[in-house]
Amino acid sequence: MKRIITSIFVCCALGVASARNHAEIEVSYVAHTPSHRDGKTDLTNQYILLANSSESKFYSPMTEYIDSLNSTPEGKAKYQEMTRNAYLGGKLDKLPRKDGSCYVVKSFPENKFLCYDNAGLERYFYEEEPEEWHWTVSDATKEILGYECVEATADFHGRKWNVWFSPEIPVQNGPWKLDGLPGLILEAESEGGQYRFVATGLQQTDKLITPVYLTDEYEKTSRMDFLKAKRSFIDNPLGEINSRFGGDATTISTQDENGNAISSNERIYVTRELVDFIETDYK
Repeated sequence: MKRIITSIFVCCALGVASARNHAEIEVSYVAHTPSHRDGKTDLTNQYILLANSSESKFYSPMTEYIDSLNSTPEGKAKYQEMTRNAYLGGKLDKLPRKDGSCYVVKSFPENKFLCYDNAGLERYFYEEEPEEWHWTVSDATKEILGYECVEATADFHGRKWNVWFSPEIPVQNGPWKLDGLPGLILEAESEGGQYRFVATGLQQTDKLITPVYLTDEYEKTSRMDFLKAKRSFIDNPLGEINSRFGGDATTISTQDENGNAISSNERIYVTRELVDFIETDYK
């Protein structure tokens, strides 16, 4: 498999890859993020990178599945039935739940990235131009999934990243927005370790790189405005909820992870001094 994957991307680099929209490689990642509730818990989400030499999509397969169901009347009815059956059967662990919220779609010929994500109750998308990376490559190496990887570091949108990439898989891509190295990024960690991406599987594929579902439900914005909207919700979620639904912030309450009521006077999320977003340059 190792030689097969390497050969595929040598062909891609020579311009003989299959038609666009079909991926050549599928990489599974575990994304580690800190809980904004307590600033301590390490949350994990399962993501997939589908990529060929010209485009890619980084997404949560469970989230995409739920979005695909909700994109049609028939699928929405199926989703509601699945939810109802889980509740009635007392099997809450079987509830279809989203696992991660962001989609990152890269188009190298068009020189743009499209990012789709949630900020509180709202969905937004924004466009970015590919970053001009300034990676510092070290002499350190280690093996990941049977491939020899090389260490590199760079600053990106407020955080310093340490990554491991494999020149044996010569595709300039990686998890989330990370790329720009002569090889696939298989592990990445922000300074301090709050955010991490770890590849857990790698295989050849011819899957279609399908468009993001429900794009008409995402409001167009800029990256900075998205991060500021997300911060506004984190800092005052009850106020944002009441503003949207016309409620009274003095009476609305929610629950913590143990089911205990939280009043509107209590802070639901920790401050950004304890836990900030994966991108911190919006301040």
